[in-house]
Amino acid sequence: MSGDIVKVKFKEGDDVAYKNNLYQPMTVQEIVYRKTEVPYKEKEDGSGFETKPASKLVGLICTWFDKDGKFHKELFHSRVLVPWSIAEQGAMAVHNYLNAI
Repeated sequence: MSGDIVKVKFKEGDDVAYKNNLYQPMTVQEIVYRKTEVPYKEKEDGSGFETKPASKLVGLICTWFDKDGKFHKELFHSRVLVPWSIAEQGAMAVHNYLNAI
């Protein structure tokens, strides 16, 4: 890993759905990362590894209004979200999309 931010298939403002609730559209509000250190080469004295800074994806904060008009905001892992355009095609399209990742 080069230490660069990991690319995700979603961006802020995208319409998405949770894989187990395909009738509820949500909007990606923010992509959350955390800073960390990752090993990249062995120390010359063999005592361990030298590290470099990196960013790891934590998840995506999504917002939506439920059928009663109540506002929701929650953090999801990117692997449980699908683009809204896929969710509209139904469960089989979502299954195919998630298994192709």
